Amino acid sequence: MLRMITKLLICVGLLASVVLPLQVGYAQASISELPIIENDAAVFQMIPHKISAKLNKSTITLDSKSLKASPLLMKNGSLYLPIKWLELAHVGKIMKSTKTNSYWVEFSPDHPTYFSTIHFKPDSPKLYNESNGKLTVLDDAQKILPPFMKSNTLYVPVSMLPRMGINYNWSQGTLQLTWNEMSAKVLHPAYTTEAGRITFSALVQKGYGDVYLMERQGTGGMVNAEISLKGTKKTIDKSIKIGNREFSRVEFSVDLRPGPNPLQIYSSDNPSADIIVNRIVKDPSLIPVRYTHDTYANNIVFNKPTQGYLRVQAGEAIEISGSVITEYIQSQVLGFQLMKFQNGDYQISGKKIDVQMNENREFSGSIAINEPGSYLINILSPEMFVGGESSPYSSEKWAEIAVEVLPKGK
Repeated sequence: MLRMITKLLICVGLLASVVLPLQVGYAQASISELPIIENDAAVFQMIPHKISAKLNKSTITLDSKSLKASPLLMKNGSLYLPIKWLELAHVGKIMKSTKTNSYWVEFSPDHPTYFSTIHFKPDSPKLYNESNGKLTVLDDAQKILPPFMKSNTLYVPVSMLPRMGINYNWSQGTLQLTWNEMSAKVLHPAYTTEAGRITFSALVQKGYGDVYLMERQGTGGMVNAEISLKGTKKTIDKSIKIGNREFSRVEFSVDLRPGPNPLQIYSSDNPSADIIVNRIVKDPSLIPVRYTHDTYANNIVFNKPTQGYLRVQAGEAIEISGSVITEYIQSQVLGFQLMKFQNGDYQISGKKIDVQMNENREFSGSIAINEPGSYLINILSPEMFVGGESSPYSSEKWAEIAVEVLPKGK
């Protein structure tokens, strides 16, 4: 069974932003300076940023721009800075839980760090995890210099910054903070083609991390396109030097289903790039039913429909029939699950339809779609042994039928 990568967002109540972020200019690396070619769909690069500040001064310099800010302070021989500086630099938003009187930084997507989940409190040298409105001390975490409040502003020790992915240097009365913004710039967010396969590339700076092409499958799930869409990945330009930076060019090639194909050039740790490829098919009869794996053709055969792409009018019944030809099943019920393309991805539409097989493992059912749009009908297997300790038996996607639903009368 395909392994899904799912992103889970855990929301915690009683959160309030301490201040609103100020809009300031960024020192953006110009895309025009990079060796972009027509086939590049996205650029992944690291954009350097710097803050300079002097002790007790009410201004800081962010990427050569002077800004008013609460001052850098010295306390008991240690440097402290206002945590609000991170908002000025768009590194993240300062969050507070009024219930626990704790703070944390909700870092922006282009500054990924594990420290987003770490809480700290004024006048406490400890770091905490928060769960259900309660704080738990991180026993294995090294203690920090206690943050403190001054003039309604939270100050944190400069020595804590490396845990947030920010480097610092204190020299000759000047503090310098440096970090990289991890930037994913989509150059071609959408493609349209009549071809059954597409090839495009991505320009990736050394140090950004590996990127992979994934197929989006709704509800935050993704699967490697090298598996689901018979994709390939290869590096075609290994060392492209621009000043003191080095890039490589990675080329991806994948099969396409009829209609929308939501893809993502994915980075596990840094921002990713979403791309949609729309395949136009003039003759639907030429498109076969698409199996999740080629070997699944040994599990199920179809009598109706005889093709894998249909154009129907809204409300028209779609008959689906055939036979299950594998013996390795644990039930006599298949499933039809409708997926609608919306908001850049395929989303579950309606409840799963259960279809009972007869004693010869033959099945027959139908589904009607009332709203125009682009859809997939996922053909789900009977329960099978898939492994796993808690739930060794489950259903999996065997095949799909793409459907374009037209308004009635068209």
